[in-house]
Amino acid sequence: MTKPSWYRLSPEPQRNEYRLAPVSPTGAGFLDQAGALASHGCELFVSSPQGRLAAWELTPDTLSFTPGAEINASLAYQALSPFLLGGQLHLLAYTRDAGILDFYRVTATDFQHLYRYQRTYGDTTTGFTTVHAFGYRDRCLLMGYNADTGASRIYGIQVPPRAPLSISQLWQSDWAKGWQDFCFFQLGGENFFFKHNPTYKAVNIDHYMDDPAQGSHPVGTGLPLPQETSAAATLALQEGPGFAGYRADSGQLTVNRFHSDCQGWQQQAQVPAGRGYSQLLAVPCGDGNSLLALYG
Repeated sequence: MTKPSWYRLSPEPQRNEYRLAPVSPTGAGFLDQAGALASHGCELFVSSPQGRLAAWELTPDTLSFTPGAEINASLAYQALSPFLLGGQLHLLAYTRDAGILDFYRVTATDFQHLYRYQRTYGDTTTGFTTVHAFGYRDRCLLMGYNADTGASRIYGIQVPPRAPLSISQLWQSDWAKGWQDFCFFQLGGENFFFKHNPTYKAVNIDHYMDDPAQGSHPVGTGLPLPQETSAAATLALQEGPGFAGYRADSGQLTVNRFHSDCQGWQQQAQVPAGRGYSQLLAVPCGDGNSLLALYG
């Protein structure tokens, strides 16, 4: 396995210019055994192949990680997605083969398991290659996409009178197979996502409709992303949302800011980061700063 590489992303005095500097955070050994990772601000969530679920806190000034809550979840999750519900931090944890969607309430000392949703027959929850929980206006939603079949779903996350949580399907569709490198972001309070399909040489930015039952629609198509891009991660830059893109064939790591019309982006930084990585993680540190990791 290639040794992970870390970079600190910081804005330069000139507009639309950023610096990517190699760094060595302390306490980051968890990355070597991570099966799934996700960040919420400076808090990082890690699922291990041994079934441990843990939280780590990044201190940006010292670039150090300190351990937080940890439990034995008895499942090796393949995807994690933190979200806010009722003003409290929650975590969605997903297993692809079994189609298990586990929901946890996150505190400083614990992961409290609230609810499990799973469908193994009919319209199943197995096989999602991308899952993402997010808030929109007064609702919490969950999207799932299966790159092998093209199945795309949106679910609503509710708090019923006599249970901690419940899930209901709001929308379903069949997209093309092969979409990857999803980056979810907000502009003007609206939810968008970037996605890349090497098979069809397509790069889109989509917008979620005001009514979740109507799904999403593309607002930017045929965008100029190199088809060799193999990993991407959403960034919070000073002047708006953006993304980091990585090419495993050339080792190039780039930082880009989305145009406000969603018709493309402007490059902010680029460095040769080394070949052969499969995963890219971004941990926001505030004021346009982020910590980026290449691993896997």
